[in-house]
Amino acid sequence: MSLGAATDTSALQRVQMPIAFKMAALITAILIIGMGILATVVIGNQQRLLGSHIEEFGQLLNYQLALTATEPLFTDQHYELEALVKRYVESPRVLGAAIYDHDGHVIAASGVYPEYALLPRPGVALDLKTGQLKDAPAPYPKTERRAIVVAEPVTFRGTVAGHAVLALSRQALDNAQRQIIRVSLLAAAALSVVICLVAIYLGRRLARPLHTLVDATRLLERGEFIQIPERRDDEFGLLVKAINVMGQGLVRKTQVENIMRQVLDRDVANKLLAEIEPVKVGGDRVQATVLFADIVGFTTLSEQMSPEAVSRFLNEYFHYLDVCARFYFGAVDKFIGDAVMVVFGAPRADVEHHYHAVACAVLMQRLIARINVERDKEGLAPVQVRIGINSGDMLAGLVGSQQRMEYTVVGDAVNLASRLCNEAEGAQIIIEENLYRKLARQHNLSVALPRQIKVRGKNDPVTIYAVTDIDHSHPMVVEQMIDDVLHYRETQ
Repeated sequence: MSLGAATDTSALQRVQMPIAFKMAALITAILIIGMGILATVVIGNQQRLLGSHIEEFGQLLNYQLALTATEPLFTDQHYELEALVKRYVESPRVLGAAIYDHDGHVIAASGVYPEYALLPRPGVALDLKTGQLKDAPAPYPKTERRAIVVAEPVTFRGTVAGHAVLALSRQALDNAQRQIIRVSLLAAAALSVVICLVAIYLGRRLARPLHTLVDATRLLERGEFIQIPERRDDEFGLLVKAINVMGQGLVRKTQVENIMRQVLDRDVANKLLAEIEPVKVGGDRVQATVLFADIVGFTTLSEQMSPEAVSRFLNEYFHYLDVCARFYFGAVDKFIGDAVMVVFGAPRADVEHHYHAVACAVLMQRLIARINVERDKEGLAPVQVRIGINSGDMLAGLVGSQQRMEYTVVGDAVNLASRLCNEAEGAQIIIEENLYRKLARQHNLSVALPRQIKVRGKNDPVTIYAVTDIDHSHPMVVEQMIDDVLHYRETQ
């Protein structure tokens, strides 16, 4: 045997034993837990069943005792009552019997019996301990002192003259419980030994070809993929084939994920990739804010450019708007021609989505204004963007058909944001009155005088505000971000 083969064999032996022992320990632990649960359920069920039978037997027996004691109790025949309770105690299941008068005094008793204050209600059985029972003369010695006690009133024509009480033995119940526990433990121990031995044997057999698969999976963890030669025609051969297919699939999946994160917003892509179940049309109700930004006069502007120039122009400005959206935790939902739709608060929750949307719009206008200064130096026409923002209840999720879907937000609040964008003029930011009131309570907001507009599909006019500025929590960071964007533009 070569040194390499000896090394492989030694390494394989080091791997085999832990797998065998781990498998045996796991199966044994699962077995013991399962047997324990099963034994607990069986014991509890048997105990309840036997207890129920004892209670029913005692209640029926005590009912007969109450009927038999009616005439002697009403006629004060105490000697007959004494003989009656002694006959009942002769039963091996009865530890004691007693007759009480209506004042709670013991008239006749035999064996063990409880205090009058501890008597249960009719139809109810109590499990009393040693210290709660009293002794009375009995024809047979009683070694068991814990009892199930039932009571029944002795009545005649609606008059209660006293109570008949029986103390029943718990011996049958305790013996059954001990027997079940003993059998369950023996079965669990025997099965544990057998399963442990089988698991060790299987572990040794299965561990032999696993080192090749382990090496292959470790390569996959590092993002590398090497085709494993298929030399077996059994289940391990199928496993090798599956790993080869999986490796190719993982490489393909990584490529698809990278493309998705480029085509979709990163948060949207991560949410879709995290879904394990088949993708379904629908979504969740969320409170979010939607921003629509549209380039004013884009049609006229694009007529003077070639299609390639139009593409470069849109890519540049969409990049700027996307940077602003990411700066305030927004997700670009879609690009619609020369317009962009940005969502704040979905798919990633954001408690300050109202503020972030308006602050993002102000940042967009400031950035476009700075870029227009540079365009003017280059002799290019300025670009103006109009923005509409609205907040409210909407549905966030996949819409479309089973063959073609897209992640977006829909609802009346989204439609109103689009209408507000159409109402805005160049370099304007339009918001609705409710959004203005929410922001004004917590932030310094500069707006023009409000006005009312008629929106298609709504009966009442909508009050809108033109936002000119809003306080920024980190103004120096905002300025630095604008400088970085302009520097990026100069380097292109």
